[in-house]
Amino acid sequence: MAITSGLTGCAAICDGIIEMEMDVRNDVLAQKAWGHWSWVYDDLEYPWHFAKGFKEGYINVLNGGSGCQPTIPPQCYWKACYQTLEGKCKIHAWFDSFSHGALAAKQDGYGDLGQIPISPTARANIEAARRRPQQNMLSEDEQTGEPIAIDATNSENGEVLLAPVDDENDPQVLPRNPNRPIQLRPYE
Repeated sequence: MAITSGLTGCAAICDGIIEMEMDVRNDVLAQKAWGHWSWVYDDLEYPWHFAKGFKEGYINVLNGGSGCQPTIPPQCYWKACYQTLEGKCKIHAWFDSFSHGALAAKQDGYGDLGQIPISPTARANIEAARRRPQQNMLSEDEQTGEPIAIDATNSENGEVLLAPVDDENDPQVLPRNPNRPIQLRPYE
């Protein structure tokens, strides 16, 4: 352990430990979910493959994924033994159950478990930055009525200048001085 920490650094070891903790937690939650839901799928032809896909779909959502089926099955299904009619049925069982597992994770309330919360101030800055450029960076050509881009950069330092926006109904937006444009910087 001492040799490894000297070569990779403490941060890499901490990241690895956190990743292992999350993997174990997600495996346990997926196994518990399968134990809870498996009775629904008792009459399936390929229960082992269905269980495998269910757990992987569940873990996908726990890891912050969307729960959408992957394009191709896991590499273990690429073997020659799965290139038969029965093998393809096993692969289809895996694909079907992946979606069931993902849905179960969302229904169990784990849809955003892998997301780290950010401060309300940071969230307000992100939302304001998303909203304002779309509202203020386009104008219409007076003759044709087609949208045109406005050059809203300050030539001195390259910052984007936006028209002030006061939204009394939005508690996250502070009132602005209407005579002074907003300077939006990349970190805001």
